[in-house]
Amino acid sequence: MARPKFVDSFFAPFRGQRTSSTQPIGVGGTAVYAGRVDQRERNPELSGDRRWRTFTELIANVSIVAASLRHLVNLVGKASWSVVPPEDGGKEAEDIAKLIEKMLFKDMVTPFHRVVRRAALFKPYGFSVQEWTAVRREDGKIGFLDIEQRPVWTIDGWDTDESGTVHGMLQRSPMSAREIYIPRTRTFYLADDTFTDAPDGMGLLRHVAPTAKRLQALERLETFGFETDLKGVPIGRAPYAALRSAVKGGAMTQAEANLAVAGIEDLVENHVRDASNGPMGLLLDSLPYSSQDEANTPSSVYQFGIELLKGESNAHEAVAQAIQRMMREIARVLGTEGILLGETGAGSLAMAKDKSSLFALTVDSTLTDVGATANRDLINPLFLLNGWNEKLKPELRPEKIQHREVTDITAALRDMATAGGVLAPDDPAINAVRTILGLPEQIVVQEMLRPEIGPDGKPIPTKPGEDGEDEEDDGGAPKNPDDSSPANEEQE
Repeated sequence: MARPKFVDSFFAPFRGQRTSSTQPIGVGGTAVYAGRVDQRERNPELSGDRRWRTFTELIANVSIVAASLRHLVNLVGKASWSVVPPEDGGKEAEDIAKLIEKMLFKDMVTPFHRVVRRAALFKPYGFSVQEWTAVRREDGKIGFLDIEQRPVWTIDGWDTDESGTVHGMLQRSPMSAREIYIPRTRTFYLADDTFTDAPDGMGLLRHVAPTAKRLQALERLETFGFETDLKGVPIGRAPYAALRSAVKGGAMTQAEANLAVAGIEDLVENHVRDASNGPMGLLLDSLPYSSQDEANTPSSVYQFGIELLKGESNAHEAVAQAIQRMMREIARVLGTEGILLGETGAGSLAMAKDKSSLFALTVDSTLTDVGATANRDLINPLFLLNGWNEKLKPELRPEKIQHREVTDITAALRDMATAGGVLAPDDPAINAVRTILGLPEQIVVQEMLRPEIGPDGKPIPTKPGEDGEDEEDDGGAPKNPDDSSPANEEQE
């Protein structure tokens, strides 16, 4: 079908424009006015600075949110990191990689695993900002003194261009309300830009906030229902009218009458169902009632008695099911549904492993993002400050988080050995298994007996006695049969 002519005439002026393939053409999708992001958020509790109060309240008061995020950051912080030099960098690249390992993993005020944990907060909040401070070391090199967190609720503005590139951020001091400009080049900054290119991203807490609010409402309703439900309220009965008549007629004293009902009154009055509302009970007079018919028959009642009020309401079960459903929805979004397995008696080992594997993918994805950003925001500044050759730049790599069963690993190694793939005594897999078991690494005897290599690349011969062995004793026979020593001449 041919396009209408007015369409061609409309786009004709644009088609003639020349563009460079080395420059971007389009622009970002988020408007930033005077540093303020146009969020287009309709929920007032999740817009502007109010969202940080909402998110903080959810983390502090909603147990499934707190447990899920703690689970995430603890696993992320547990990962081991290594600085891998380029393969063709030679010894100089290896020395630089070892120096950077010391700068990041040993010399900083804040341990690197805590820096990684804070960086991973970009997943729930949408972004995270940390500022690094350099220091000149004793060897003359420049490293990091510290990498400090800049909380998300203190970031008050963004310095971005039309394409959405962040050049800096404006922080407002909580103490003095002073505005502080932090250049992008001084930060370790991550943003969850999967669903938006806004500099403050869109985190997981934005997805679970409405459900978490409904969960809190259901929990309040459940608490109110238990507090106001009359099921289980004690009912005490005593013949107050008869006791008053006996006291009035002189048959007993008032003290004796009070003593007769003291036990029932104490039990009812001290039965506390809600600490805020105080005791909840009921005391009734047990004076027999008479019917209004001609026989005027009295009713059968206890003179003294106590019982519990009964009810047939099933509303509590429905509320409890709704609460469990809300918790599963939140855990599903956060990727931690596996921690809820078994609470209702359902679930299996295979399902638990599957859920754990899916969450491990989330953790690995987070570590990949943190590692890629760390190479740009931390490794690059070190090379720039120290004037190192860019070709020698190493890569900061995290280990993969995976659930490893020792029995599965050893069984696989056993099957390999049965098939002919027997491990050598110095195979790295042996020490890997020992590490999982918490055992020290083995000392390979072959390494201890390996000869020393000289500058020419050939083994240096050991002198007799250096390896701890005495020279061979053959009963005084000469070592060299051609030896013309006096001892040989006498034997001849």
